[in-house]
Amino acid sequence: MKSIQDEQVEQNELQTPQPSRRIGDLLVSEGWITNEQLRNAVERQQQYGGRLGDVVSELYDVSPHTIQQLTERNQSKGRIGEMLVQSGAITEKQLEQALEFQRKSGGKLGDILLSLKFVEPDRLYREIATQQQIGRIGKEFSFEHEARLPEATARAYDAIMINKMSNRYLIAVGAPLTEAQIVDLEGIVEAPIEQVLATRKEMEDFWKAVYEPELMQASTAKLIEENPGNSAHITFTTPQLWGLCLLAVVIIAGLIWNWFVTLIVLNIIVQVVYFVMSVFKFAIILKGTKSTAQLRFTEEEVLAVDEKELPIYTILVPMYKESEVIPHLLENLERLDYPKAKLDVRLLIEEDDIEAQELLQNMDLPAYYTVLIVPHSLPKTKPKACNYGLIRARGEYVVIYDAEDRPDPDQLKKVILSFQQSPEHVVCIQAKLNYFNSDQNMLTRWFTHEYSMWFELLLPGIMRLNYPIPLGGTSNHFKTAVLKELNAWDPYNVTEDADLGIRLYKEGYMTVVVDSRTWEEANSRVGNWIRQRSRWIKGYMQTWLVHMRNPVQLWKEIGPKGFFGFQALVASTPILPLINPIFWTLLILWYGWEMEFVPKFFPGIIYYMAAIQFIIGNFLFVLSNVAGVYWVIEELERKKERIFSYGIVKYALLTPLYWVLMSAAAYKALWQLITKPFYWEKTTHGLTGAPSAPAEATIERGV
Repeated sequence: MKSIQDEQVEQNELQTPQPSRRIGDLLVSEGWITNEQLRNAVERQQQYGGRLGDVVSELYDVSPHTIQQLTERNQSKGRIGEMLVQSGAITEKQLEQALEFQRKSGGKLGDILLSLKFVEPDRLYREIATQQQIGRIGKEFSFEHEARLPEATARAYDAIMINKMSNRYLIAVGAPLTEAQIVDLEGIVEAPIEQVLATRKEMEDFWKAVYEPELMQASTAKLIEENPGNSAHITFTTPQLWGLCLLAVVIIAGLIWNWFVTLIVLNIIVQVVYFVMSVFKFAIILKGTKSTAQLRFTEEEVLAVDEKELPIYTILVPMYKESEVIPHLLENLERLDYPKAKLDVRLLIEEDDIEAQELLQNMDLPAYYTVLIVPHSLPKTKPKACNYGLIRARGEYVVIYDAEDRPDPDQLKKVILSFQQSPEHVVCIQAKLNYFNSDQNMLTRWFTHEYSMWFELLLPGIMRLNYPIPLGGTSNHFKTAVLKELNAWDPYNVTEDADLGIRLYKEGYMTVVVDSRTWEEANSRVGNWIRQRSRWIKGYMQTWLVHMRNPVQLWKEIGPKGFFGFQALVASTPILPLINPIFWTLLILWYGWEMEFVPKFFPGIIYYMAAIQFIIGNFLFVLSNVAGVYWVIEELERKKERIFSYGIVKYALLTPLYWVLMSAAAYKALWQLITKPFYWEKTTHGLTGAPSAPAEATIERGV
């Protein structure tokens, strides 16, 4: 049997069968049933679904063999496009337009018609059911029965038991089953089955009704069950608590023995670590300046992509209480240069976000959008929502976008080219992030400096040196099969992206950076920024604690190079802003009041190391921010895109003030790590007007 919506130009001759009427008329005309019985059978079919002939067979003892003979004698498969034209569902012009799209971009004709919004899903699926000689679902369903399919089986066959009839089970399917699959399912339920066709939305509704416990289990507990050592569901293990207690005892004992010497030793350790981390990060940034540190593609290479060869691409968009940015989100997704019939956009809405649900329900979204309501459960986090959306994702590749994101239109095609030109063990492509509201205020300028340095220089340098890459929270593109194999995201880690990057590295997989940007909204309010940054830092703390539960094992898994890179990139992110205020205080006490005890903590070479760190180290950090944003501006200028101005560069000189905010966020993160480690502190978006997409790229366009 053909798969659902599978339209081939070489199909059988045109036909416009009406089985719901014709089989009934034949049964009446040949005396098998009366007109009254036909009316009763039609009503029952509309109520519970299925083929009319099977309903008649069940109600009036007409043999299935007779029904089958009548069906085969009076019906042959027609081409779905022509069937839709003959029935008045679409026009000849619309069919020709859809076929032209198919000749250019490939894909199934039914998906193309839906993406162009030429036909409603119910109408299309009824014609497909007619073509495939199967029934459609009805209006009433009885999910509570003993013959419920095991969830794994239902997922493998895309089939759900929806009704138990007197002589068979009705099974809703997303695509017609093969004869072998029908035999397998009949063996499982130990009874005859009849398949009835359901639209994708109907199938999603059935999944939520029948398998919600299994879906939530997979979203929240699968990683814990299969790989508990990689889950942050436990913040501190017993050995880690004992280690922290032992460290505290040693420090307290040292202070009691000789507090001055102990503090000097601690200072020496901190200065050495700080110095090594600073030099190491700057060395990575220098590597990131190489043109080969990112995968780059010319406009001609992107235009040369054969759209017929493009696979289905899943886009996950988790959001919570962000209704104000949904219109911008839809505009930005519509700007993507990718065949819309090959998109699987899954909007993940929390159960208590009623405003977003009502807004989306009132929108006429194309059929490649699926609105998934994520049931309430703890932890209530973005990674749990993404796990929920991933379970039934149809794409060969999957990407996460945040609700306010504006990816470059050619990003998906560049990612496809990246995967095609990379080794098999490259399973993640990270696009670069930056901000469209950089000039809103000082905070957004600092945020832009930081992101420019991180995504333009640091991450490409990490890629070039092959260290573990802490991923960004959005615009990371994965091979779906590998992501599912790794149990996707840790729902208990509030910086799930960084954690996943480390887990990929531990499994021997590699991430690369592609020269494509996603534009986001930078936080423009200090309180909002602190909430977001403290969550990020808390997640880095969680990630470090998880993967350092067994340092020896981690060393064996990722080697000395990866181990050192993990410490430098993950551990330093929370540590440096936590210790900075201590040394800022010492600096103020010395230069402000010349407190005599301050220089005593910096004997001999430590003084010079601290001085170098203070003068040269801080200079290098500021220079990195200057270089990062200058790098972006220069590249955009070459493309004649004026998103930033060179005037923003000078504000990088005030970066030390930004570090004060980082330290405040770090201490809040440390407190929350102890008091509420899994709490996802919500960041408010939509505080600035997002730039609109071009007028022609609106949701009404459909493709």
